[in-house]
Amino acid sequence: MMDLPLFPVIEATHTDVLDGIGSYTACVNDPPWSAMAAGVRPPQRLVSAWNMDVTHLESLIAAEGDSDVVVGIGGGSAMDTAKFIAWKTNKPLLQIPTIVSVDAGFTRDVGVRVDGNVTYIGKIVPQNVVLDVDLIRSAPPYLNRAGVGDILSCMTGLYDWRLACKHGEGVPWDEELAALGEELLGELESYATEVGEVSADAVRWLAWAYRRIGAACMQAQHSRFEEGSEHFLGYSYEYHTGTHQIHGELIAMCVVAAAELQGEGQHRAVNIIGRSKARAHPEDLGISRQEFAQALLDLPDYVRRQELDFSVVDVTQIDTAVVERLWQAVTELERSED
Repeated sequence: MMDLPLFPVIEATHTDVLDGIGSYTACVNDPPWSAMAAGVRPPQRLVSAWNMDVTHLESLIAAEGDSDVVVGIGGGSAMDTAKFIAWKTNKPLLQIPTIVSVDAGFTRDVGVRVDGNVTYIGKIVPQNVVLDVDLIRSAPPYLNRAGVGDILSCMTGLYDWRLACKHGEGVPWDEELAALGEELLGELESYATEVGEVSADAVRWLAWAYRRIGAACMQAQHSRFEEGSEHFLGYSYEYHTGTHQIHGELIAMCVVAAAELQGEGQHRAVNIIGRSKARAHPEDLGISRQEFAQALLDLPDYVRRQELDFSVVDVTQIDTAVVERLWQAVTELERSED
């Protein structure tokens, strides 16, 4: 078992926490902020977290006042906006995720967009991540079911890392990190049905999984065991379309595509997605075949331009026949019922 530097997490209500932290800058997603605002002590400054372009984020720094702490309240964009402001202003950071669709609240890297590309700049560890289970469970179920994406990605991420090592590329193989990835996948299979029900235990488990992922990435100084060609395809799609999908849903779809490209794990991924009721079918995500094809056909060049890690993309010719095969794989996923 790895001795991981876990992020501090407290299980508490958001109202109690916000009552006791002094003046704060709130970086929020809305929803759910409008529904929450009347029940909490007002922030000194309210920042709407919607634009992750680094130029926009830099513009927020000039207006930052003398609040005591920066708080992220919402999903991934709120977590990363709060990280950016706290990092740039050297203020304490508090994260209050309102959904567990992504691991951003439990990782120290600050994710932004530079020229439309996902880029990680700066690192910051929060004083606490607040797990308000009732608040999280009050969100629309599909937002929390999306949490499977950043764990399911261990499947294709591990394949790509192993392949890279065989080619002498990138960071060396680490048995403990690989074992953690496999452990997370095994747990995900066990909890998939609970995730579909968005049970309290599923919310706690997703947070526990994210804590371990964030700590392992921090300790190893890389994320190879849980990020590979599936994330790269997601990045390429968002770059070409200029859209910002619910991260976990997009990654879940891309895991199926990447597993089909790799030639193993497709059925396991489809089974987990189906049991967890996560939205991953292209139609449910508003993804057209043309957009999918564009992201996939340009993926080898995109990976090289962005200097992303070695993966199956580097050893596979992606042509229209491959696009058709992967499109068929993702369109055979179950459609969402809500």
